[in-house]
Amino acid sequence: MNRRNWKELPPHIGAAHRALTEALREIRECSPRTQAQIAKDACQEPTTLSNHLNAGRIPDESLLRGFYATVEKDAATAGNGPLPHTLEDLLCLRLDAKTKHCACCTVGYPATTEQLGTPTQQPASRIVSNPGLARARRLRRRSRRREISVPEEHTAPPVPLREGDRRPTESAELTWPETKLVARYLADGQKHEAGFLLWQAGASYSAPGIVEAVTSCRTAGLDDAAEAILISVTERVDRQAVLNVAAALDDAGRHKDVNFMLTAATRSAG
Repeated sequence: MNRRNWKELPPHIGAAHRALTEALREIRECSPRTQAQIAKDACQEPTTLSNHLNAGRIPDESLLRGFYATVEKDAATAGNGPLPHTLEDLLCLRLDAKTKHCACCTVGYPATTEQLGTPTQQPASRIVSNPGLARARRLRRRSRRREISVPEEHTAPPVPLREGDRRPTESAELTWPETKLVARYLADGQKHEAGFLLWQAGASYSAPGIVEAVTSCRTAGLDDAAEAILISVTERVDRQAVLNVAAALDDAGRHKDVNFMLTAATRSAG
């Protein structure tokens, strides 16, 4: 079996997170199928699995179990023998990687721009005087710190209503599978984890995926979360991808979100 050419792991991650990621990569090598096929059978997005395999985020236990079971089945079908690590070993590595020993540790998310030594943006009085641009500036700063707030009425993960009590828009629009996870992180005070998940969505999702994620967050009342995703979109290097997202939002009738993106992009350029 041809081994993959993996990306170099980020230098800021801890030893336990590095060991977990390397173990996940070794297990992934045991499946002859594509990563997208593995992700589909493991009930997760390909971008989510890619994120785990490149140390962007420590996987939730349920996602780790699903990934392991899928590759284990593939390996057995291909006659490749047992996997190089047991599920118990992976779960132990995950717990070690999730442990934050002190304020200096990072736990499954990139260092902030302040930690990396990137100069913070200086306020521009002309823009701050504009309420829309001022809000974008505040959200951008909080997004860079991976800190997103949750409205008081949403201090617990959204719970689906009984079928007869649902509004048609809610049952149709709350389709982004990570919505409840974001709300749970926020309810537990894990703002960095929620912020990274939102940043990753804006940085890597396709235009339809962005529309789905933003719509789902808006429906759940997580407006700051939706806007954090949009801010992350505007920071993409691929400007055509940004235009594609804006066009998709416009086609979906989400004109306010298009305006917010333009405001955030203006602040970034200014």
